[in-house]
Amino acid sequence: MSEQTLLQSSMAPDPSPSKPWRSEITEVERNKLKTHGINQEEIIRDFSYEEMVFFLLKGHRPTVVERTLLRSVIVSHVSHGITGQSTLAVRMAADTGASFLHALIAGFSVGAGIYHQGNLEATMKDLAYFTSLREDEVEPLVMQALSEKKRLMGFGHRFHKDSDPRAETLSKIADELGHVGPHFMRARQIGNILMREKGLPMNIEAVGGALLLDIGIDPRVAHLIIVIGRGPMFAAAYLERLAQNTSPFPKIVVFDKEEPK
Repeated sequence: MSEQTLLQSSMAPDPSPSKPWRSEITEVERNKLKTHGINQEEIIRDFSYEEMVFFLLKGHRPTVVERTLLRSVIVSHVSHGITGQSTLAVRMAADTGASFLHALIAGFSVGAGIYHQGNLEATMKDLAYFTSLREDEVEPLVMQALSEKKRLMGFGHRFHKDSDPRAETLSKIADELGHVGPHFMRARQIGNILMREKGLPMNIEAVGGALLLDIGIDPRVAHLIIVIGRGPMFAAAYLERLAQNTSPFPKIVVFDKEEPK
């Protein structure tokens, strides 16, 4: 059999009957729903929103510490003003007459890169790596990154030069709860080095990402926190822009040179 025939054979559909999709998350019966074994009626009455998020992802109800940390990280991502590229995209979408759904998609799409909303996922992956190292291995790697002018995700902020108020608050909440998770401790170790060497504070993603890792949230779904956190801000910014009832679009420079008279 030739290589081409082998390739075609491997790509051919399986002739056996297709199997239905199965999920261990929610059990559906007529007039009854259970999620991870708990009746939906009980969940609706007793679970807070952050508890339900954790419950779906992890399969068990969170402890008080896990619930409080997750709630705090979600809420910390709700609002950061209208200067972010994602919120600007939402306002620009409102100016075009787009529906909120399209404005919402625009905000999340524009902000998805690692230098904005995608920074949470990137930071969590970096912190997971640093936490896998011995404590004495961390500072040499950080110093090497600084010497090579490499950016360490989760540290420094374009507006909050001395401290990110959101990161400070999350750190205080973790301390008040007695939380000493390995990722949180490693983020602080890196933060101390960067503050000493470059005056760079931990930002919201370093602290928030560390706390999410410590409670078992997978970095691959880090954007979930952005979506459920930032979504309400986008709705508020969209409605505010519509209510302003001013001429659409801010003034921009159109011509590279002055227009001829």
